[in-house]
Amino acid sequence: MRHCFSVLFAGVVVAGLAACGGAKVTGTGAVAAPTAAPTTVYVTDFDLDASQVQQSGPGSLINRVRPGIIGSGPLGIARTPEQQARDLVDLMANSIVDDLHKDGIAAERMAPGVPLPVSGWLVRGVFLQVDAGNRVRRAALGFGAGATDLQVATSIDQLGAAAPQPLYTVDTNAQSGKLPGAVVTLNPYVAAARFVMAGKDLDRNAKDTAAKIADQVKTRVAAAQ
Repeated sequence: MRHCFSVLFAGVVVAGLAACGGAKVTGTGAVAAPTAAPTTVYVTDFDLDASQVQQSGPGSLINRVRPGIIGSGPLGIARTPEQQARDLVDLMANSIVDDLHKDGIAAERMAPGVPLPVSGWLVRGVFLQVDAGNRVRRAALGFGAGATDLQVATSIDQLGAAAPQPLYTVDTNAQSGKLPGAVVTLNPYVAAARFVMAGKDLDRNAKDTAAKIADQVKTRVAAAQ
């Protein structure tokens, strides 16, 4: 099943797949994409808020009493919020690396806290959700009343002397209300691509989104060679 997605590049909005109608472009872009072809593409863990995750299923009560002793299974037994978040982050990063390898591009997953390499490209991202007030939040699994629709904002940065700018900032002045996930603002000076992961099958949607991200990297690598 194909999913519509939108892509935002520093003020340039491109929307739609072939099955969803023509592309729409508005605004102008101000951020240059990487120009030197990389020897290696490094993929970081995408940010995902595991706090205040609302669990469901027959194992949720047991997990609240004895956290971490129950995993996922055919009966829908719940995992802990940390396990849910870790699994989705792992799936996204590993899928991007695997897809890049299939495209013949050298790629590695970077462990959290490891210093950035001095060369190559960096793929990073954050899981997002939009609340009822149209505010963008860093996603927390189980957001609201169990909604599963997520967005993913990603950037492809060329590594060098200067560290990449933050992909987003947390709005400490925004009223968060009772909803989980911090209100964030994407950095307009970072060329970010934004995808919609619509649907209940997060694993499948994560793999589909990872494939689109890998396609973007492949296109830029070809243009830089």
